Amino acid sequence: MKTKCCDTHISEEEAQNLLSENGISRTKIKTSILLLLSKSKKPLSASEIYQKIGPKNCDISSIWRTLKKFHEKGITRELNLGEDFFRYELKDSHDEQDHHHHHVRCRDCGDIKQLEECDLSAFDKMFSKLGFKKMEHYLEFTGICSKCS
Repeated sequence: MKTKCCDTHISEEEAQNLLSENGISRTKIKTSILLLLSKSKKPLSASEIYQKIGPKNCDISSIWRTLKKFHEKGITRELNLGEDFFRYELKDSHDEQDHHHHHVRCRDCGDIKQLEECDLSAFDKMFSKLGFKKMEHYLEFTGICSKCS
């Protein structure tokens, strides 16, 4: 069965191993954040993570610090989808090239879908002619989804 490009479901043991491998303490909250990100079908904001984990279990500043640490260690991808805050998704630890993809967000309801492909070969040719190498880009899309139109 073919899975989506960044299907990163991990077990609790894998989450704890990922923390240990990156020199991060194996706390219940950090493990919970990793498991939540791994099961989500869309990138999550710190507020969404906080709501799902529950205010009784931790404070929002702990979520922010943990997400910052995960991003610094290369465990998560930080995404700016034009919402005045970042969203986070778990990187696929089995994908050595860190699969590159984009997202499209509905401007009305906020639904987010992942785009599996990124063909910018025409741009690559232009950049090469200009003498640029090792290019990076960040390109995200917004529109109105079928439910809202």
